[in-house]
Amino acid sequence: MSVQLFVSHGSALEYWRTNPPWYVLEGGERDIRSLRNCARTLEEFRAFSVPSSEFGESPVDILVPASNPPRCPNRFAAHKQRHQLPHHALYPLWDGVHVVSPELCFVQMCQSLSFAGALELGMELCGTYALRPRSPEGMASRDYALVDAGALRRHLASWRDLRGVGAARKASRYIIGGSASPMETKLYLLLCLPLQYGGYNLGVPELNPKFDLESDEMEILRQSSVKPDMLWRDCKLVIEYDGRQHEDEAHANHDALRKTVLEGRGYTVRQIKRHQLYN
Repeated sequence: MSVQLFVSHGSALEYWRTNPPWYVLEGGERDIRSLRNCARTLEEFRAFSVPSSEFGESPVDILVPASNPPRCPNRFAAHKQRHQLPHHALYPLWDGVHVVSPELCFVQMCQSLSFAGALELGMELCGTYALRPRSPEGMASRDYALVDAGALRRHLASWRDLRGVGAARKASRYIIGGSASPMETKLYLLLCLPLQYGGYNLGVPELNPKFDLESDEMEILRQSSVKPDMLWRDCKLVIEYDGRQHEDEAHANHDALRKTVLEGRGYTVRQIKRHQLYN
């Protein structure tokens, strides 16, 4: 019987921050829900060559059974798994190596994150950006979300006996999709969380919804669509975040035209700058 390696926790998060979810286990014999066949001896562990570029810095976080856990080399950090894994909780990477799903990774990370930290991580997983702490920019944009916010809540509601699932459920109540940057996430949390959590309780907006432009609007903006950062459709309110340290004339003119187009559709447009967010 072949042994398996199950990458988890922070190492799994590093993987998902740089890789799209290319394959989901779909039941049958490939739906691995037990850790009985994981690596147990030093020889078995030595058989795994795990590239640090995929999982961040050593040691690599892995799951091991709580009963009779194996002794691992220093390049692995073992986390004891006491209960059976949920369905579709593992993704195959290559022979013998699996990574926990983004949803299960979120639960695992919620074991050690604060409530605010859990909210920010959940918004990242459901958004179109990934934090890259070791890169000069600190983040990278992507054209997909790792997790759908509604699907995340459904998963968490059905999962039992997992450490961190209670904290994950609490945070997931306020997580929505569509954020395109860490600062948009911070602005959403500040404006929209309930008062008891330090927010202004403005209600749930749409983040970066796409507006297809009419021909006359396209002529003004020289583009086919716009995506306001935050939109409250019922009260016709748009809030835009501007994090530029130095505003050049071209950007200022484009923002003014964008505001004109949105106001022409009946929206009130407000802009929040970085120094205002932190005031």
